[in-house]
This record gives sequence, structure tokens and C-alpha cells, in this order.
Amino acid sequence: MIKFFRKIRYDLIEKNKTGKYLNYAIGEIILVVIGILIALQINNWNEERKSNEQIHALLDNLKTSIEEDKEYLNTTAVLHEFRSNSLSRLYHYALNKKEPNSPVRPISKLENNTIWKGSYPDSVNLDFANLTIIYSGIHDDVVINKNVLDELKNTGLFSELKNDALKESINTYYSFVNSNFLIDDWNKDLSISWRHFLRDKYDVLTMELYNINSPYDLVRKNEPIQTRIHEMIGPARFRSSNATKAIKLAEYLLIEIDKYQNKK
Repeated sequence: MIKFFRKIRYDLIEKNKTGKYLNYAIGEIILVVIGILIALQINNWNEERKSNEQIHALLDNLKTSIEEDKEYLNTTAVLHEFRSNSLSRLYHYALNKKEPNSPVRPISKLENNTIWKGSYPDSVNLDFANLTIIYSGIHDDVVINKNVLDELKNTGLFSELKNDALKESINTYYSFVNSNFLIDDWNKDLSISWRHFLRDKYDVLTMELYNINSPYDLVRKNEPIQTRIHEMIGPARFRSSNATKAIKLAEYLLIEIDKYQNKK
């Protein structure tokens, strides 16, 4: 093809057809430019295709990561919902109070609560009281995996997501879990402090409560324990509520990811 065009140029020059040669030269330049533009467009298509494939793969990994997050968050929501409601009941039944859920507003019992099946008892119950003390000393660890999000942002692929709703959902979810669960020493410290308090002051090990005849008497006779229980109810309620909210944000994010991928 190149030889063909070269021959045409030589023929025009030899025959002194300058005007025609200039027109031909312009046409040849236009063809070259068109060829370059087509090549650039093909290259852009290829790069976009590769980026979309990378984004698709990373979003699949992100979905897996979020599902794992939800497992931790579910465990946390259940643990602290039980802790808040059960400590409140233990305190008030021990002191013969009529309102089992005060001094803080109760939260609903979660359907997936397997710590205590069925309704919470509305009267003194030794098994329930023992479980209350046992689970009050357990701290949870919420593991939020941000590796996929970091990869999305570090590679610049996050900015290539052509969906503002998805971007907003990602930012909202990770901002919330980061502020409430990734910096999490207070939750662990509270549980450890409570365990050490019972052990050092009352010679009680939280995992051996079934050896105690009456946890109600333990609470009734010791005002410092009553004070500590008060201090634990509010944070437990707060943490359970935040875990539940994080789960909802995670579920909404999963829906947005599916929408984005199904359009591709």
C-alpha cells in the first residue's frame, strides 16, 4: 500500500502536476490523521475494556469482603443487644424494680439472637442471669477488610466508576465502619476492665458463673457492681445499634454493586 501511494506521488511530480500533487498530499495527510485517530480510539477501547474487567473483578472481591464484614457485624449486634437488655433486667430484678428495661431505652431483641432463644424472661431466671454475667465479659472484634477498597483507590479505578450512587455508597459504608469499629479499643477495654473488676474485687471469674448460687444476690449486695452495670448498658446498646446500621449500609452497598455490574 505504501509503495502504491509513493508511485502516485512520483508520477505527479514527474508530470509537473503541482496542483494535483498538493491535493493528493493533503488527502494523504488526512488519511494518515484518520488512521492515527482510529488507532487511538481502538487503543482507548482496549484500555477501557481492561479497566472495566479490573473493576468488575475488584467489585466481586469487594462483595466477598463485605459479606465477611457482615458476619462480624452480626455477631457484634447480637452480643451487645443481649448485653444491653440482659444487664438491665439483671439489675432491676436483683433490686426488685418494676421496670426491667430502664434506666436506658430498650432495643428490640434481634431475630438472629442465638444466645437466648425465645422471649427474654420477665421474672427472675437463674440461667438467664448467669448468661448475662458471662456475656457481659466477652469483647467482640469486628474485622473490617479494607484491602479491596485500597486497591480500587490506589490503582485509580475508583475514579473511573461511572456511577455516583455506587461511589457514595462505598464512601458512606467505609466511613461509618471506620469511625465506629476500626478504632475500637474502648469496647475491648470496657469488657476487660469488667472481668478484672469482678475477679479482683469479688473473686468471680465470668466464665465460671454457674458455680455461683445467685448472681442476683451478687448484684443486690454490691453497689459497685450496680454502678458498673449501669456504665455498661448504654455503650452496649449504642454498639448494637451501630452494628445494625452498618449491616444495613453494607446490604445497600451490595445492591448498588449488583446494579452497576448488571449494566455492564
